Amino acid sequence: MTEARSTPSLIALDWGTTAQRAWLLDDAGQIVDSRRPDQGLLSTTAGIDPHDDAARARAYESAFRATCGDWLDAHPDLPVIACGMVGSAQGWADAGYLTVPTKPAYGPGSLTPVAHRDGVVHLVPGLRVPSRDAAAGNVIRGEETQIVGALEALGDPVGQLTLVLPGTHSKWVHVDDGTVLSFATAMSGELFGLLTTDSILARTATEPVRDDEAFTRGLSAGGSGRGLLTELFGARPLVLDGLLDPASLADYVSGVLIADEVAHLMPDSGPVALCGSADLCRRYSRALAVHGFEPTVLVEDVTARGLWHIARSAGLQETP
Repeated sequence: MTEARSTPSLIALDWGTTAQRAWLLDDAGQIVDSRRPDQGLLSTTAGIDPHDDAARARAYESAFRATCGDWLDAHPDLPVIACGMVGSAQGWADAGYLTVPTKPAYGPGSLTPVAHRDGVVHLVPGLRVPSRDAAAGNVIRGEETQIVGALEALGDPVGQLTLVLPGTHSKWVHVDDGTVLSFATAMSGELFGLLTTDSILARTATEPVRDDEAFTRGLSAGGSGRGLLTELFGARPLVLDGLLDPASLADYVSGVLIADEVAHLMPDSGPVALCGSADLCRRYSRALAVHGFEPTVLVEDVTARGLWHIARSAGLQETP
């Protein structure tokens, strides 16, 4: 007997700076189909005058159609929701922010509608910590949807929780009874990319090969107290002295960066949950374990669940 195929009820996108994830979801929020094109904000808007709103809108519509066109043709009446940098000032339209502390709840009228030739895309607002005097604030675009999905996956936990969302710009989100109190951003992922592609360390390394021992050495070095910049440069003399394989340099640098990030941003106590790619969650779990934490690890696709939940609460779909 053949299992019946789920009926699509929502097109959902996480459209970031460098990449895009798209899901076709059924009426229970389960994934019917998915795509991960390398079509982020940067490639979508390449060569376009940033002040030409009409040209930018055409570029986003074209990129959206390239990713989801066949879904739109097959299911023309499906609502569409998107989060991430697509809702930034450089995106399809500026969806604004909710200011923390706040519950990441999105009712009717909370999303920004953008018309296109096939219908409307609804953009999710981000979260912000406002800057005050000399203290810099913070912003989130896309991770607010991860938070929604993660809290649902954890059963809407009561009390304090730290959500760690590792990535290009890792987020450390402090939640209490479902309210986002504050968050911090670490540019560890972006710095890792720059160091391993466009620095003297990149000239020192060869094609990377996974080396868990080198990563562990990097964790130890990153927690030595000599300072991040000092320990990062230390990778070069280790290679020159034959104490670190050039192919292992990337894992060593990853360990140094993550150790420093965790040491500065980990909570004093309380439960911690990780949500991201399997590889990054593995790395952050090991770094947190050094400090006695045993984080709960969630799958990366909780973002799809978060988009489905927001679509329901915003009235884009009927609630059974």
